[in-house]
Amino acid sequence: MAIWTAGGGLSLHRLPHDAGVILGDLHPMPGAPPHLSPLIARPPREPDALAAELLRAHWGRYVAILRGGSSEASVLRDPSGELECCVWTTREGVGVIASDLSASPGWLRPQRLGLHWERIAMCLAAPGGATATSLLDDVRIVPPGAVCRVRGNDPGRLAWSPANFCSPTRLDRELLARELLDRVDACTAASVEKFERLLVDLSGGLDSSIVAGALGESGAVARVTQWVHRLDDRPEGDERAYARAVTDRLDRHLTVVRKPMTPLTPDDFAELGSSFWPGINGADAARDRDMAGRLDAGGADAIVSGQGGDAVFYQMPTAWIASEEVRRRGPAALGSPVLVETARRLHKPVWSVYREARAGLQRGRGLPKSASTLMNADAREIAGRAVHPWEHAARDLPLARQLQICALANIHVVRGDCRRRRRGDLIFPLAAQPIMELCLSIPVADLAAGSQDRPFARKALAGRIPDVVRQRRSKGSLTAYFSRLVAASRETLLPFLRDGCLAEAGLLDRAAVERAFDPGHLIHAGRPNDVLNAAPVEAWVRYWQGRVPDSARASRWS
Repeated sequence: MAIWTAGGGLSLHRLPHDAGVILGDLHPMPGAPPHLSPLIARPPREPDALAAELLRAHWGRYVAILRGGSSEASVLRDPSGELECCVWTTREGVGVIASDLSASPGWLRPQRLGLHWERIAMCLAAPGGATATSLLDDVRIVPPGAVCRVRGNDPGRLAWSPANFCSPTRLDRELLARELLDRVDACTAASVEKFERLLVDLSGGLDSSIVAGALGESGAVARVTQWVHRLDDRPEGDERAYARAVTDRLDRHLTVVRKPMTPLTPDDFAELGSSFWPGINGADAARDRDMAGRLDAGGADAIVSGQGGDAVFYQMPTAWIASEEVRRRGPAALGSPVLVETARRLHKPVWSVYREARAGLQRGRGLPKSASTLMNADAREIAGRAVHPWEHAARDLPLARQLQICALANIHVVRGDCRRRRRGDLIFPLAAQPIMELCLSIPVADLAAGSQDRPFARKALAGRIPDVVRQRRSKGSLTAYFSRLVAASRETLLPFLRDGCLAEAGLLDRAAVERAFDPGHLIHAGRPNDVLNAAPVEAWVRYWQGRVPDSARASRWS
């Protein structure tokens, strides 16, 4: 086995008895010993057993190459998915595990690379559900938390699934609150411990404020070169007061950067076309370049943010929050605080919330997929196949919990390739495995039922954030900003998408693309993210189309 890394940024841990190696950062799970579990040190065991033990005893950002017993080598990607991981087999039978397909030498390339158009359609329709799906033939993406044999066509199996931690019973809220505080502090401190200089992306919202408070608790604020807040030019987008309350509490300076209205061009997306999955994470090119430049200018090697907190702490507004209360109490639940507070937050009658909550108890069916509005009707139907392995494993859970797990899977879109990731690491402490597992064990109603979103986290973590942040009832939205950005980019992006490869292949509806750039449509019914998702996919297809043929198994849509 040969292991090549770039930049020396990955630690190497050898497992005893030649059972394998671990690339990346390992931390002990709460209550576990601060070293590799003694069970891992036992004589050779099968890779699945090794993976299960590793996941119980440790968390972090790593890829484990496991070789135990009589089995061939397998690879485990940790549940955070912070390290990219794809596998393939060469014509000579060599198994390859890589984070960057384009950087691998030609003689180690897959046998029959080809554009798989059905999977490209899935990525375009619903990117969050397709992050564990390779868009190229003969390359497999290892899903976060999955074990996969390196050689052959093994699709892998989940050794770690969010569905396994969901609890239907009420637990000790005070004990859970203390445990959540401890885990947020510990995971934040461990996530940044190896970095000498940090940037913090501070929106002024609850999640980034929690992370900032945890950095203060750990003493890591001295290593932060800048606390960066992005300011919209509209009054309703001005969240400086909340962000400044956070830095004032930490006695630090807030760097305010105005969001530019710089039109996007095809070149902005072509920069990231060589990745093995489209660079949707870099679609906001001005922000991406700015943060990458700040990493370089300040000598920082990581950006810390609160991304993932919305999903982990359950920000999503839905009547399904009250489903378990309806199941337990039936019509008597109409007078319960859970339904009343949920109705107040949703601005709906209590009886309407009761009816929706009862419908949310249905099991055995997945969530409806909201497909891109730019696709034609036939192609949009494929959105239902864009199901992340975590979502598939959760289909027997109530819809409220499925929604949370779908949101957790969507975090992997913002872990993808971008300019700032090429300059440093992206650290999302709130999406760490110990925090995910704890919050999944808390009943949805306890996590989310209240007139404010994320009430459990607000109370449990109140000591880490200013009162003005904890008490705010609104959340800043980027929809208006991105709608204006798409409208400003009409001249360059409209022909790029309307006359591009995706339209030629029959995936994009040209009339729908025209409509998506209309300022009036964007104001009233626009979905700017559909454009910002489609443009990176178009750039990705153009890059690879010039290098590999169409798949013989899934050729063009039309």
